[in-house]
This record gives sequence, C-alpha cells and structure tokens, in this order.
Amino acid sequence: MTARVRASCLNNFVSLIEELQGNANDLCLKAGINYHQLDQEDYFFPYQSFIDLLELSATNLNLPNIGLQLAMRQDHSILGPVAFLALSAHDVRSALTSVGKFLYHFTPAISLTLRESEDQPSHVCLDLINVNANHSRQAVEHAVACTLHIIHLLTEGKFKARAVHFRHSKIGPERHYQSAFNCPTVFNQKYDSIELDTDFLDIELSSHNPQLHGLVSSYLSMVEIDSNSTSKPNLSTSKQARHLIQKLLPTGQLSRPVIAENMKLHERALHRKLQSEGYTFEALVDEVRITEAKKLLAHDAIPMSQIAGLLGYNEQSSFNRAFKRWFEMTPKKYLQSKPRD
Repeated sequence: MTARVRASCLNNFVSLIEELQGNANDLCLKAGINYHQLDQEDYFFPYQSFIDLLELSATNLNLPNIGLQLAMRQDHSILGPVAFLALSAHDVRSALTSVGKFLYHFTPAISLTLRESEDQPSHVCLDLINVNANHSRQAVEHAVACTLHIIHLLTEGKFKARAVHFRHSKIGPERHYQSAFNCPTVFNQKYDSIELDTDFLDIELSSHNPQLHGLVSSYLSMVEIDSNSTSKPNLSTSKQARHLIQKLLPTGQLSRPVIAENMKLHERALHRKLQSEGYTFEALVDEVRITEAKKLLAHDAIPMSQIAGLLGYNEQSSFNRAFKRWFEMTPKKYLQSKPRD
C-alpha cells in the first residue's frame, strides 16, 4: 500500500511559498496534492507527493534550502496525536523512543530510531522507506531539521546537537545548514542522523505528564492491536471497516478511499457492501468516534484539545461541533453531567 502522510506536514507551506513569490496552488497541483484540502483534518496524500512537492519547489524557486526553511516554520503539531507523546514524555530519550514507536500514525514512510552509545556520541537516525534516495534530498533534510527543531522547542533551547549527518552530498550553501542546525553538517555519511552527547537524552521536559503519556501510549497501542481483526475473513464488511477506522482514527486518515484501499475494495464496492448491512461510511466513523470520545473523556488527565487530536481532529473547534451534533451538548457540559465517584 502506498505510504501516506498527514496534510499537517505542509503546515505553513503556503505562507512560505507566498513570501517567496511562488504559486503554492500550482506547485501542489503538479505534485498531485489538493491545495484546497490542506487545512482539512482528514486529508492524507502519498508521501511521494510530498517529496515531489519539495523538489519541485526547490527547482522552480531556485531555493536549495526549501526543506530546511519549511522545517524551521513548523513544530510538534505536524505530528498529530504522536505529538502528545513527545510533549508528555519525561525526558528527551523517552520522547524520541515514543515518537519512533508510533510515528506510523503520522506516516509509515519515515522511520526514527535512537542509537545510544556510552563511550561514543549517540545518534537519532531517520530513514525514508521505499523512496528514491536521489530524488528525496529535500524531504530528508526536512525530516532531520524538523526533528532537531522539535527537540530544541521541547527542551526550551537546552538541547544542542554535536553534528548533523546526511547520506547525500551538499545541495546548498553552508550558511543554510548553519542557520538551520547551528552545528557542523557533514555529508556522504552512513546515516541521515543527528549526532548528540548521550547526556542530552536525560534532559527533563517541563511539559512532562506521566499519566497522559501512559494513557496516550496505551490508546495508540490498543488501536494497533485491535486492528488485527481486519485480517479475519469471517468478519462483516462493517466490522472490518470499523476496526480499520479505529486504527486510523488518531491519524485523521479516515477518508473512504483510504479505508477501501486497506480492505482491497473499490470505493463503490465498499459503499454497496456497507449499505447492504445498513451502514454508511460516515455513520461508522461517527460511531467509532463517539465510542472513543466516551472512553477518553473518562480520563480527567487528558486535555480536551488532545482528545480532539486523538479522535482525528486538527482543531478542537471541529471536535466541539461534532460532539454537539452527537450529544446535543458541548464536551464541557457532558463532563459536568457525568456522575462523580
């Protein structure tokens, strides 16, 4: 299956291109990305299209550092629900390990691993999976720069890399890399990675919330385990779709074409099969979201904005509108109406 990525990977892309006197709509069109859906929480597109978009932008605007520039305008919010794990982690080590474990909720096209060493520098390694290495240099630089920038933000500036390593050769002036990384950048290396002193992994995060971290980790793990039911041929179409929706819910990847692709069905065939069982795709999504909303609201430690993210909404206002449609009251009133132990 084609690896997809959240539209949030293009947060601030349009404003950046406009500042550079470029045409973001035209660039997206050429890369096969729907410009008009970039702000929709359920919009995913192939990661290869993201790669193509950055390469097109670099060429058309003659800007070899477009991937770096975009990364420096972004923060942890591009990760969707995975960001909650980073924010609530105890320290840098826990944040990186958790993000690496669940990064597929953002996109399965990127792998993040932490290689620790006691007597040598450690490395945060990033790999793009099943892509053309010669055509993905902008995306690689974006992924590495984004990772370093997010760690810097999480540690409130306490973290500093020893060096940044790239497998590819230099594609822009040294000043571009120095501005983005504030450390030496070396090329033609074995890994695409951030080199750091192992002691920096122990930096504690001020946003640490152990209860929230445990709840979100359990929730994302539960979704992954439950999704195994989709491989059982005796399940009805609606039950298979429901399990897939639950799995993909935290990613926001809830479009009918994506679910149909996962079930190896044509979109129209999925519609007919669900209809024969008395369902629509939209009704199933609502059903799963309502069930999960009730579970998450039972935990007082999870902020409302983060519950919205775990249910696949980029903005709390979208979640609030949906919740009012489901329960004819706001989430706040729903909580107030719950009986207290």
